[in-house]
Amino acid sequence: MTAASTQGSVTDLEYDPLDPDVKQEPYPYYTVLRAKEPVKWLPTLQAFSVADYDNIDTLLKDGQTYSSAQFWPELLGEYDPVPEELPMISTDPPDHVKLRKLANKAFVPTKVAELKDRTYQIANELIDDIIAKHGQKGEFDWAWEFTALYPVTVIAEVLGVPTDRRGEFKVWVDLILSAANRAAYGPEKLAEIEDAKVKTRDFFEKLYDERSAKPGDDLISTLISTEVGGVTMTRSQVLSMAVVLLIGGVETTTNLLGTVLVELKRHPDVYKRVRADHSLIPALLEEVLRYNPPVQIIFRHTTKDTELGGVAIPKGSAVMPLLASANRDETKFESPDVFDIDRKIDIPLMSFGQGPHFCLGSYLSRMEARSALEVAFSRFAELDVISEEIHWIDSYFARGPHTLPVRYTAA
Repeated sequence: MTAASTQGSVTDLEYDPLDPDVKQEPYPYYTVLRAKEPVKWLPTLQAFSVADYDNIDTLLKDGQTYSSAQFWPELLGEYDPVPEELPMISTDPPDHVKLRKLANKAFVPTKVAELKDRTYQIANELIDDIIAKHGQKGEFDWAWEFTALYPVTVIAEVLGVPTDRRGEFKVWVDLILSAANRAAYGPEKLAEIEDAKVKTRDFFEKLYDERSAKPGDDLISTLISTEVGGVTMTRSQVLSMAVVLLIGGVETTTNLLGTVLVELKRHPDVYKRVRADHSLIPALLEEVLRYNPPVQIIFRHTTKDTELGGVAIPKGSAVMPLLASANRDETKFESPDVFDIDRKIDIPLMSFGQGPHFCLGSYLSRMEARSALEVAFSRFAELDVISEEIHWIDSYFARGPHTLPVRYTAA
């Protein structure tokens, strides 16, 4: 949908990321922001939003002025499972560079590629379960019965733990991430989040001890043993990295795989082409990552008085780069509101960030998603989203369908 297709004049749209209408369909609002106020003060979040590609690129690459240090603490507050250690996602250079070098050894493409065969097996096993439960033909919820379980199972494999814990993992991730809205919750919900925090910490403490005593070929063992210049990660750094991997790895791929089917529902001509030629799946994924990415917004805080896009931003201000808006910047992408898998992109997408904090798991997420779609399109002769109306998750920084009923026929 383009901005022009929304109700009323596009110039009447007032961007507030907490507004339910914005959460449901933010892109027309991004269009107005880029045209009228690329850098805008948002009273409801007490933050500056940044909507255009060039200014987002500038701030993400300037870690000295736009710090990541408060990102994770602000997101989770007192519900961070490893509060004593800022995760790599929230460290600034030079500490970030040291951690990054250590973590890179666990995320090199060759390491990720070793998982590829297993991702196909996991996708097939989940589809076997779906067919066993629902029969050769019927309906199921793609969001809950496939996309929610698939990346959790892959992460369990990466961590080297039994996949029967995957149900717990998903519950923990959902609860911990919901801490971003903690100000709106009552005691009962907050108690559930606290319980998830404690269980997550306890799980990784025990796993660390097990892998220290008996290393394996899993990620935790690699993080414990990896050295760069004679330096290894501390216990808290490994625990923190594991928590970020669990949360980021589960949520991003889950949302990406859900949104892929949404966009194929909206673009049946593309779906027909991809069905006939699975080699188009990587191009499909790249266009979904550009057009409707799983992470919409991230956070930075200014370390000094500065100016961006002609707007003065005081020291200590929260700044929100709207990654999804940058991916639709008219000055960078031709016909940005058109979904086009043949698009030739010669600049980096912002979907996984940019600069020193570019997402370490981007290669893993793409590989996982490709494997899952190849298997799903091979195993199902029919796999179609039932409703035109999509119920998106209730989040202003992440995006994916909350539920996604599909009609299927096994091949």
